[in-house]
Parts: sequence; C-alpha cells; structure tokens
Amino acid sequence: MLVPTPSLNVPVLVFTGLLLLAAAVYSCLPPRWEWGLRLSFALGHLLFLLALALFSDQLGIPHAALLTARSIVLLLTPVTVLAWSMLFFDRPRIGRLLSFSLALLATLLTVRWNAELPEASSATSVLLLIICLVTHVFGWAVTGLQRRLTLGERHARLDALTGLLNRRAFEEACEGAAPPGVLAVLDIDHFKQVNDRHGHEAGDRVLRSVADVLLDTVGGCGRVYRWGGEEFAVCLPDACAASAHDLLEQVRHEVARRSFIGGQHVTLSIGLSAYGPGLPLRRAFTLADAALRSAKATGRDRIVVAAV
Repeated sequence: MLVPTPSLNVPVLVFTGLLLLAAAVYSCLPPRWEWGLRLSFALGHLLFLLALALFSDQLGIPHAALLTARSIVLLLTPVTVLAWSMLFFDRPRIGRLLSFSLALLATLLTVRWNAELPEASSATSVLLLIICLVTHVFGWAVTGLQRRLTLGERHARLDALTGLLNRRAFEEACEGAAPPGVLAVLDIDHFKQVNDRHGHEAGDRVLRSVADVLLDTVGGCGRVYRWGGEEFAVCLPDACAASAHDLLEQVRHEVARRSFIGGQHVTLSIGLSAYGPGLPLRRAFTLADAALRSAKATGRDRIVVAAV
C-alpha cells in the first residue's frame, strides 16, 4: 500500500482541514450567509487544484506520493462534481460553471502528473474528463427533476385563481405547533349576488382584488390563505398581533372603497382570534369563524373579536 510522504501531507492536510472547518462553519451560520460560504468553498477548491497544477514541480512531490495523489483526484473529482450538483441546487447556472471548471482543472492536473509518471496512461485524463461530464449531465438532470417536483409541491399549496396559499397549506400549518399570533377569518359579504348579477368572471376579479389588498396590506407581516369560495384566512405573528385590528381595518376600508363592474361594491366581515401554545391554530380558526358569523349576524362589514 502506498502511503503519502510528508511532502504531500502538508497540502492534503491543509485542504482537509479547510473542508472540515467549512463544514463546521456552514452548520452554524444563519441562512443568509450560507450562499457566500458555499461559493467560497467551491472557489477555494478550484484555486487549490489550480495551484497544484501550476506549482506541482516546485512542491517536489515524490513518485509514490504523486501516484497516490493522482488516484485520489481520479476517484474524488467525479464524486465532487455530483455533490456540487446538489450543493448548488438553487443556483443552477453558477453550479454548472463551477462543476465544469472543476472537471477541466482536475483533467489539467492529471495531465501534468501523468507526464511525471512513466507508468501512467495518458488516456486516464481523457477518461476522467468524460466521466466528469457524464456525471455533470446526470447530476443536473436529477436536480432538475427535483426542482420540478419541489415546484409542483409548492404549486399544490397555492390557489390557482388568487396566487394565495390554499386550504391545504393552512391545514398543514395547523398540524405544527404555532407560535403566538392572531388569526383572522374574512368573508366577502353578499358575494353570491356579484356572481348572479355580473357573472362568475366578475366574481373572480373581485376575489383577485381582495387577495391583492390582503397581500399589499398584511402580506409582508403574515401569511394569507384562500380558505375556499369567498373566504380567506390571515395568520399574523406575535410581532404584528398588536396592530392586527388596525391592519384588518385598513383591508376592510380599502375593499369597501373599490368599485367593480357596474359600480358594484363589496364589503368584508372579519372574525379575529388569538392563537399560540395554549390555543392551537385549528381551535383558533373555530373561534375566529364563530366571530365571523357574529359579524355577519350583526350587520356585516365589521370586525368581531372572538371571546377566548
């Protein structure tokens, strides 16, 4: 068994240490810094290979160690190309460029080392490049399929008409432990009359308009769902809970002042309920829905807060 000599241990150990350090830092960093670390890691990998290709003569690597290093490069480069397909799943163009650069640099390095190893076949460099390219294509085909599946899952949680989160997404939110906040359940008053007088296309425009108002007013603070039909739900986290009533009053006033086909106006009835560790989101929905029915029964176009 060939064992790398101390002259090879220094760059190998340094690079291994950098890999371990990068992995440790990546696991501790907040999400907003992950992309920068991933890119720095990949560029550092490429620079390391480039330095080996340009300055391997100056390193004075012995024959046995060079043979071992060449075997390591031949083995790990296709695996790394495949790993980068997953590592840069969210930045496919940059990922493809980095993977292709890695394949070229590894091929260049093996060409240099093959020239120093009489027993090495020059065909291995070509074979390495072909394997890397095939791995590159296969890896990105798999990640492309994964992206499409992820996109399909995301669309399954969106309402096709309004673009809001749908009832399925709300039900999934109810399954987890929700942090404290305020839930609003909203219903368009006399919506059936809009469809009966002006048609379903006019009704769809009203639904989209209400969705736009909700997103513009509270979308930056909480999550907005279309529960079904003309009914909506809004989850506002604890940070926005104090201003929840004011935000929803803005929504109610903005919807009421808009004019649709034939001068048609619509209003909203709204029920509010708090939720949190002691009051699950599903139970809060029941309370908010009861408050909504109370708003309907007492004249509509108003907000009623549920009694907990």
